[in-house]
Amino acid sequence: MVRYYLPKEDFPNPEQFIDDIIENRFLNNIRLWLDKYCFFDEGKNKFDLESQIKLLRNGKLAISSNMINLQNYENYLQRINSLYESLKKQGYYFTEPYEGRIEWRLVVGLGHESVYETSIMLHRNYSVPIIPGSAVKGLVHHYAEKYKKLFKDEIIEIFGSQNKKGRVIFFDALPIIEQNKDFIVLDVMNVHYRDYYQDESGGTPPGDWMNPSPVFFLAVEGIKFKFVVASRDSNLAERVMRLLKEAVKKIGIGAKTSAGYGYFE
Repeated sequence: MVRYYLPKEDFPNPEQFIDDIIENRFLNNIRLWLDKYCFFDEGKNKFDLESQIKLLRNGKLAISSNMINLQNYENYLQRINSLYESLKKQGYYFTEPYEGRIEWRLVVGLGHESVYETSIMLHRNYSVPIIPGSAVKGLVHHYAEKYKKLFKDEIIEIFGSQNKKGRVIFFDALPIIEQNKDFIVLDVMNVHYRDYYQDESGGTPPGDWMNPSPVFFLAVEGIKFKFVVASRDSNLAERVMRLLKEAVKKIGIGAKTSAGYGYFE
């Protein structure tokens, strides 16, 4: 049995409200659906992400681009482009954007707060997966410092410090959404020795007799993201874009990169 939790003062007839949602598949905002209309499986005694995704697609464990309002998203992209044009007029130089396709899957926001054990970074209003500019900046910073061995003054010039702001702007990487395409899929990681890992005393040995404990999570699959950076120094912006391209191809971005997630073509 699945139970839905809604505030009684706002929804005097919650059962009818939920039935209407399910019947009409009103899913223009998947982010809202995942955050607020959470499914509690009384048989499993937990919030169940797998059952929720199955309901969204009549049993299919994926979310399609047809389930979001692409026209609203296109309007949002036009406003973002207007922002870029405004910054150009203020003297900022924009490199040629990098449009990279995910090699396999991408997981961003896995550890964000959620009633489920995992989460995913989706735009609050448009339900598309995004890579925050802060994550892009953190990736390039790590790559430049650890792999390219940039000098400290170069790092500060690009990324800033506690006393000085950086000279490069890292914007959110936004997806290029294709029509009628599954772009978010249900994935799973299977913990085989949970009792062993949770026993802080060390008294429980790992063994094949332990039951696996699957943890479901959502991952982005097979789409392109558009990466944009800007600076008043054109040479610096171009250099950072080269670092960005190398970083997403060589070390990946987001969670579970050691398992092959987060790499771009």
